[in-house]
Amino acid sequence: MDHRDRKNREPVKKTPDRRANRTVLLRTLVLLGLFGVAAFLPLFGKLYAIQIKDHDMYQQKAIDQQTMDNAVAANRGQITDANGKVLATSATVYDIIISPNDFKTLQENWDKKYGEHPEKADYPRPEAEKVAAALAEILGKDEEKLLKQLGKTGSYYEIAAARVETEVADQVRQLIKDQHLSNSIVPNPTTKRYYPYGSLAAQVIGWVNPNLDNTGAYGMEALYEDELAGETGRVVTAKNGKGTEMKYSFQDYYDATDGNNLNLTLDTTIQYYCERILEKGIEMFDVQNGGFAIAMNPKTGAILAWANSPTYDLNDPWTVTDPVLNTYLETVKNDPNSSEEAYLTALGSAQNQQWRNKAINDTYEPGSTFKSMVLAAALEEGVVNEKSTYYCPGYAIVADRRISCSKKEPGHGSQTLAEAVANSCNPAFIAIGQALGAEKFYDYLEDFGFLGATGIDMQGESQLSPVPNLVWPRDKFTSANGITNLATASFGQGLQVTPIQLITAASAVINGGHLMEPYVMRSITDPEGNVVRQTEPTEVRQVISQETSDRCRAILEKVVDGGTGKRAYVPGYRIGGKTGSSETLDSRRGIDHTIVSFLGFAPADDPQVIVLLMYDNPKPASPGNNLTAKGYYISGGNMAAMMAGELLSNVLDYMGVEKSYTEAEKAKIDVTVPNLVGQTAQVGQEAAAGAGFTVRTVGEGDTVTAQIPVGGAVIPSGSEVVLYLGADKPTDLVTVPDVRGKTSAGAQQTLAQYGLYLKIGGSSSYMSDQAVVASQSINVGTSVERGTVVECLFADNTLVD
Repeated sequence: MDHRDRKNREPVKKTPDRRANRTVLLRTLVLLGLFGVAAFLPLFGKLYAIQIKDHDMYQQKAIDQQTMDNAVAANRGQITDANGKVLATSATVYDIIISPNDFKTLQENWDKKYGEHPEKADYPRPEAEKVAAALAEILGKDEEKLLKQLGKTGSYYEIAAARVETEVADQVRQLIKDQHLSNSIVPNPTTKRYYPYGSLAAQVIGWVNPNLDNTGAYGMEALYEDELAGETGRVVTAKNGKGTEMKYSFQDYYDATDGNNLNLTLDTTIQYYCERILEKGIEMFDVQNGGFAIAMNPKTGAILAWANSPTYDLNDPWTVTDPVLNTYLETVKNDPNSSEEAYLTALGSAQNQQWRNKAINDTYEPGSTFKSMVLAAALEEGVVNEKSTYYCPGYAIVADRRISCSKKEPGHGSQTLAEAVANSCNPAFIAIGQALGAEKFYDYLEDFGFLGATGIDMQGESQLSPVPNLVWPRDKFTSANGITNLATASFGQGLQVTPIQLITAASAVINGGHLMEPYVMRSITDPEGNVVRQTEPTEVRQVISQETSDRCRAILEKVVDGGTGKRAYVPGYRIGGKTGSSETLDSRRGIDHTIVSFLGFAPADDPQVIVLLMYDNPKPASPGNNLTAKGYYISGGNMAAMMAGELLSNVLDYMGVEKSYTEAEKAKIDVTVPNLVGQTAQVGQEAAAGAGFTVRTVGEGDTVTAQIPVGGAVIPSGSEVVLYLGADKPTDLVTVPDVRGKTSAGAQQTLAQYGLYLKIGGSSSYMSDQAVVASQSINVGTSVERGTVVECLFADNTLVD
């Protein structure tokens, strides 16, 4: 074929390879798919995490960014006494909040509106200096500090003052209005705990710590926190990107649930009597380490009162008010070698001492008060009876150890069981303990509850059983080498108990033998008054029989009727009890000191109340001296029994227990003088004589124109009342004589020579021939009107237990 043919030939068309194209396309699609899936897998994973796995977290973040959640405090429940008197309550107070950022915005808005023409402004420009000065005056705060807070323009929340009263908050609101400070200063409502009775029952009630979200710090406030606190409510509103509340967007309100009310077994009147007698004794006897007083219903275990010293004001718990503790703090503060850290440590220790409930947290050797339980165990086991006799030479020899009696040689001599108890004779009780035997003795330690917790609903009681380091282990106590332990334990030495253990055990001795679980919470009620929970008296076990309990009461009544507890005697009331004086090592000072106490109950035939009163370390006049600087013999019989007699008299009077006087008592009881002014001479004389007084008249008139002493005065029966029948009543003043050291008859006679009258203070064991005036209510040399009554307290320094 020539070239022309090739030139005219049509081009040859190539047929596409469809199979290859499909392969390439398929590969491309597969690769795209693989790379696409690979690229989107992390995105899917992240989406899964956001929408499913971490959904709740991101939802909460969104809510936090878009909403403002403000807490609505619940009202904390009240605490009341057995009669409904409020011991603790909450009220609304205010935190004064500053928003420096909003304050800056106020200034900027003012500048925009009035900056070029300030004369047109309706109010002056808000200035930090002026606001800080005004706030400082209202709140009583440092002006410079408030000014610095206002300068923190990046902050929306600065606390200018916490928990101010409504009156102060109202002044702040007026300041906000006057200076156009809306949103930049806000009184934010919150709650504050108030204790109407101040320090009354402080260690029982406890207090709420405002620095820990208003939660209970001590006492019943802490123990029943969940019941008292309630549940916090919420107000949820929208907010913008700057965090400012959008008040009209939306709002959800969740009600707060108020706390329940706690009703205690305490009686504020009996509590007051206990605190007063505790304070009175501490001052009289120069007591160095405080003390306690507990009153209990022995039949139920209900605590009627519980006083501790040192104590504190529940409304100001950080301030130390006890004189002894303050003296200690001043010593540390003024010590040139002491540092600020040492002072703060001492302050913390002092605060802890006043907050702690020493009658449940601390232990002590009970001394002769423990003999009540030894007596009960021995009578129950039949190893002693009322006809048992004991000889006391003033000491006992046990395993070559000489143990002295409270009355040293020649001792008490021969005595019956009742006399041995009344004399608080150590050798007699050593013999009683030996008759009981170590095994049985230890059994009763356990039965009376001394090896474990009482179960009382209060903080601080050890829950271990047996409580370590309080009582010897059984094997050590019952071994051949434990004979001296048995001997000393028989009169309450060598073993440690808590006061609540002791009074609980003693209640079982006198209430028919029933060991009751002590309690303080009477009931819990909701805000509407419905009972949520109630405490019923709980018997742990019966320790002794009713018959043994009756016999114990009769014997213990003799302790007060002429025994070591005669200072607790009160005319008209039958009182039983047991004195105690125990030597204890003071770990802080490294020296021995004496704890004096009295365990008493009344009426002796049907006890309605039992009290345990203790004073820790009455200060001797000099080292080794048995007397205080005021002349009181350091013993439970002289000190604690005297105070307990007055306490029981007050409590029984308050409880309405009827007095029943013997003929001898009727001649010496205190009687109220009738008001006879205006009566005829005959009627006046007959009325005075009928009230039990002797009568002397001055003048010859027919009508009583004046009298000495005045109507309403309380003086002993048999005292002389002077009636003036028209004659002038003397108006000259007389000087109070010194009657200290005189018997009741001598004091009465001396005072009468000055036209004054004697009134017996405290318990009335002045009927004892040995009792003498220890103190008088009006200082010697004071000028007073004729007819003035001088109250005297008596002491019998022949007692040693």
